[in-house]
Amino acid sequence: MRSGCLIAVACAVLVPFAGLYLLFAVPSWANDRKLADLEDRLLSYPPPPETSHTDYGAEGSISLLGNGNHCDYRARISLYTSLSEDAVLRYYAAARIPGVEAERVPLRIYFERHQGGDGFSGSFIVEAFDSTDPGLDLRCH
Repeated sequence: MRSGCLIAVACAVLVPFAGLYLLFAVPSWANDRKLADLEDRLLSYPPPPETSHTDYGAEGSISLLGNGNHCDYRARISLYTSLSEDAVLRYYAAARIPGVEAERVPLRIYFERHQGGDGFSGSFIVEAFDSTDPGLDLRCH
């Protein structure tokens, strides 16, 4: 009889905490899935000709950048090319990669320079950046 009482008390105490945890964890998990999908779409988009991935993964993050009440998703891939900066910029200006909730995610291109400042080294980063409503994801408030 006593162990039944102990189990009931433990459940009465633990169930509300578990419910509160899930209330905030599930939105974070959903946003993590959105970020993973964005990373997959960025990685699966074919690179320009004469271009290869320097590593075969994407870096991603979810946070609140700047002021406001929103989730910012950032996914990045690193590439190496023998093309010119202009050719790379033209290629990615025409890219149609779906965002987290948008039809097309804006892309930013960052070029690595030689240390002596004598031009483009061939390495660059493609960054996809998108924002959504934060919901209950605490990272975005």
